[in-house]
Amino acid sequence: MKGTNTNPIPIQAAQFLKLAGLILILFTLLNYILLLFPLNLGDVEWRLRFTTQIVNQGIVPILGIALMFSAYGFEDILGLSKAQPKIGWNNLKFWVCLISLFFGIIFLLLIPLHITSAVAGSNQAIEKVNQDAADAQKQLEERLSQQQAQITGLLESNQRIEDFVGDVELTEEQLANLERFKNNPGVLKTQTEAIKEKLTKQIEARKQRAEQRSQLGALKSSIRIGLSSLLLASCYLTIGWSGIKGSKPRRVR
Repeated sequence: MKGTNTNPIPIQAAQFLKLAGLILILFTLLNYILLLFPLNLGDVEWRLRFTTQIVNQGIVPILGIALMFSAYGFEDILGLSKAQPKIGWNNLKFWVCLISLFFGIIFLLLIPLHITSAVAGSNQAIEKVNQDAADAQKQLEERLSQQQAQITGLLESNQRIEDFVGDVELTEEQLANLERFKNNPGVLKTQTEAIKEKLTKQIEARKQRAEQRSQLGALKSSIRIGLSSLLLASCYLTIGWSGIKGSKPRRVR
């Protein structure tokens, strides 16, 4: 039996919960809309940022929906809700459930969008790494070729060697190498090839590490965002479908 006097504090608490939940939902919707601009679907980095930010903020509307349903629960306990609530366009609970279904569909669509964007971004990064490695290899070969040509030209004349030693202060090791190159020109070529092989291996190792970092980053991003989006989608779809289904009026026998 309902009491004649109802404490206004629980009533206000239900109203405040409903207001707070509605603000959280509207705030997130506004933020999602603003994330779309400037729209640039052709840019892989833009798609990755967009999907990541959407999923990272996906928990906020759930909190808003939870607050609103808590408010409906308070109203039901206080006896303020209608005995047979009717679902319709003028029912706020209907719109909350509809928005929840909308969020669920959006987060389902974000899963393949983010995974394909992560793979595309990884491929672009690998292409850049390969290009940088090729440029570094080319610069290395040109630099070693120039140095070998300069030393070869220097060894052609004793006068050039004396002038070079007089102009440049060399260490004992450098002087010994210069003497070896003069006595055996084949040593210069052998040493140049050894240096080239060593530096080429370093370039290749850096390229492989960069490729592995890019692939691992894409995999981790796909798993994190994909699973998070799947969990959010299942939660939103469950809330939306259960709310709409549970709001249908029951037939009174």
